[in-house]
Amino acid sequence: MSRWAPRNYSGRAKAADQREVWTRTVLTTTPSEFTSLTTTVPDLGLPYEVQHFILAMMQRILEEGCYDFASRWIPNTLNEKGWTCSEAVELSTWKKFLPEAVPYKAVSSMPNYSLEKALSDAVFIRNAAVHRHLCNNVEICRMTSQAQDLMFMFSDVTRQNKFSHLREELKQWDLSTSEDLQWKRSKLESALREISERPVDDMDWTPNAVSLQEITSRPESLQIKEPEEYIDEMEID
Repeated sequence: MSRWAPRNYSGRAKAADQREVWTRTVLTTTPSEFTSLTTTVPDLGLPYEVQHFILAMMQRILEEGCYDFASRWIPNTLNEKGWTCSEAVELSTWKKFLPEAVPYKAVSSMPNYSLEKALSDAVFIRNAAVHRHLCNNVEICRMTSQAQDLMFMFSDVTRQNKFSHLREELKQWDLSTSEDLQWKRSKLESALREISERPVDDMDWTPNAVSLQEITSRPESLQIKEPEEYIDEMEID
């Protein structure tokens, strides 16, 4: 696991963010005589602020989808629990609650993919947003497919289309040449506005290879408050 922060990071926190440190988990291999000695920069994906916007947007759409689905099938139960809006319920709660609460006929089945597994994948997406894991576009595209499958189970065509649209835009970003970054940015921003149905804040679109630095040591200026024993929070919620 590696840790990344904005260049010249000094342990400060933005007013809107408690942490600016992102984590990136990759598979490591043991060097061999055939391994190149050249150090390569890992694929850090879209600019980190853009990644955060996309992951947080996906989390919100999933939460709204779960709430709307439950509202159609078990409205009285929602009233009894006092769940009056999508923001009132975490995805981790839906993961534990929905499979037992809704009738079997409510869920559109998919081969080799259960509602329980789909909701677990939704929680993973939520954790990627909340715990600030750097993800490349392949990983985010996989998440959009998982989110789209959950919306299929809910028979939620509108949100299925949102995740499908997002995945196609991410693929187009990777396929486009980097010669016209302003055009790529404008195209993706337009898609994000359409998908989120909200304004897209002014984000830093500087490539991560330029804007981020890997934290390889921890001088006092780079100390980060965390539990004594680090636990990957992607796995515990």
